[in-house]
Amino acid sequence: MNDREKEKLTALLQSAVPPMGDGAWRGDLWPRMRRRLDHRPVQVAWFDLALAGLAAAGFIAFPAVIPWVLFQC
Repeated sequence: MNDREKEKLTALLQSAVPPMGDGAWRGDLWPRMRRRLDHRPVQVAWFDLALAGLAAAGFIAFPAVIPWVLFQC
């Protein structure tokens, strides 16, 4: 690889990857993460609830399956 090819590759890589900015540290990320987690409510889909109900009904109907399921985990 000669110098011209290296320069062309360098220019191509620099055009593909945007600059990172000033790179200054903006402080601790944890407070922003806590605000984001507190702001968003927990949502459970109806399908998840239906699967949990079917699993519970299956364990009640067939209790001998419980040790096998625990062994698989």
